[in-house]
Amino acid sequence: MNSKYRLVLFDLDGVIIDSKRNMELSWLAVQTVFELNVPFENYFRLIGRPFNDIMAELDLNALADRIKRVYDVSSSSRIDLIDFYDNCPEVIKKIKEMGFRIGIVTSKDENRTLEILKKLDILFDVVECPDGKSRGKPNPDPLFRAILKCQRDPSETVYVGDMDVDMECAKRAGIGYIHAGWGYGDCESEAAKALKPDDILKLI
Repeated sequence: MNSKYRLVLFDLDGVIIDSKRNMELSWLAVQTVFELNVPFENYFRLIGRPFNDIMAELDLNALADRIKRVYDVSSSSRIDLIDFYDNCPEVIKKIKEMGFRIGIVTSKDENRTLEILKKLDILFDVVECPDGKSRGKPNPDPLFRAILKCQRDPSETVYVGDMDVDMECAKRAGIGYIHAGWGYGDCESEAAKALKPDDILKLI
C-alpha cells in the first residue's frame, strides 16, 4: 500500500447514500404534525450538522426533541427510499481490500445508520454517530474519536464528505479531505475532488 493514508473515513448522506427523497418526506411529516411553515430547502442546506444544531438554526429549539421523534419514525418507515450511489459500495470494499482501515463519521443517529449499513456487506472499523452529549460537525471531535478508535494518526487519515461542514470538520481535525462531487453540496475551495466514487481510489 503506497499511500500516506492508512484510514479512510466517509460521511454517509450524500457520499454513500442518496437519502434526499427520504429526508424530504420525513420533513413533510414534521411540517404536517407541527403545522410548520419551514421549507425543506431551509432544513436541507444545514444537513451534516447534528439535528439539534439544525433545529437551533431554524429557531425550532423548543420543539426539537418532539420534531426529532416524528422525523426519525418517518425516516425509518421509508428506508426503502434510500439508495446507495452507483459503484460506491464496491469502491469502499476495494479500499478495505487494499489494506486501509475504513469508517463512517455521520450526523445521522446510530439506529438509522446501522439499519442502512446492514444492507452493505462491508465491515467498517469504526462507525461514529452523535451521542447527544458531544459536539458534532463542524467541530472536529467526531473525527478525532474515530481516529482514536482506529489507532491512527490524523496525518494518516482522510475524510470523504460532500458539504462545507464536512470540509471544515476535516480542516479543524488537521486531516486530508476529499470532496464527493456527486453529493449534495458544492465545493468552492481547492479541496481534492472526486467526481465519481472511482476517483477516490486515485486520490488516496
